[in-house]
Amino acid sequence: MLLLARHYPLRRVTLTTISANGLTHPLAWHIASKLSPLQYFTGLWWIEAGVVLAESLWYLLWLCPSPVTALRFSLLSNAASLGIGWLLW
Repeated sequence: MLLLARHYPLRRVTLTTISANGLTHPLAWHIASKLSPLQYFTGLWWIEAGVVLAESLWYLLWLCPSPVTALRFSLLSNAASLGIGWLLW
């Protein structure tokens, strides 16, 4: 994330990333906890897609990159988060 956002102030990138994750992840976990075992795999991908879109808008609002760059920020951070979560699970 920091490599993609190297043209932006470090503090702003850090605060924007933490706040984006802090706003979307609790909601995503809450929704995921309501899924049945049969719904979990498909539901997880829909939840992640919603989180990626929400965080992309957040990055677009606070960092003002292009929409494509905001989407890259969000995809990268969520892929890392999902991967780490699966490793720890």
